[in-house]
Amino acid sequence: AMKKMILAALVAVASISANAQVWVGGELGFNYNKVDNGLETTTFSIAPEVGYTLSDKWDIAIALREELASQKDGESINIFSVNPYARYTFFQTGKAGFFLDMGFSVGTMSNGYNGDQIVKINDNATRFGVGVRPGVKFAASDKVTLVASLGGLGFQQTKRGDYKESDFGFNVNGNALQFGAYYAF
Repeated sequence: AMKKMILAALVAVASISANAQVWVGGELGFNYNKVDNGLETTTFSIAPEVGYTLSDKWDIAIALREELASQKDGESINIFSVNPYARYTFFQTGKAGFFLDMGFSVGTMSNGYNGDQIVKINDNATRFGVGVRPGVKFAASDKVTLVASLGGLGFQQTKRGDYKESDFGFNVNGNALQFGAYYAF
């Protein structure tokens, strides 16, 4: 009986490995925001990722996100995070698939100010988040897949010394729309 269980486990691992595919990709982002009071904020982000397709339903991946926001007055915010996640494709039709990304993020955030006095003050914080994000993917070719996701349900906490800020919410709107692409080997 033990030999049969070991053989079944080896067959299962071999079949998963035969269907597995490594992919790389990510997201690039840019945002410019201007408020009537003259406050201008420019944000750039880059999030390369690598993933592994386990089956036609499941992928696992890890993304590294770097985000830099700077304001006209000299204040800047730099956020770096590591975001592992699992993607479950719950509906596939032709080249399109609908999925849920389930994962968490761990990162750091630092604020700085470089104003008229050329003084730089760093104020570091740690961030943790967990959530689920819906999305759609489209196989543009055998190797290239385009991805779009919209908002999600999640919790995020930022801690800076004794200060703690927590956010919990459900967000599905055009401001939470993200686009990406990946290449499968």
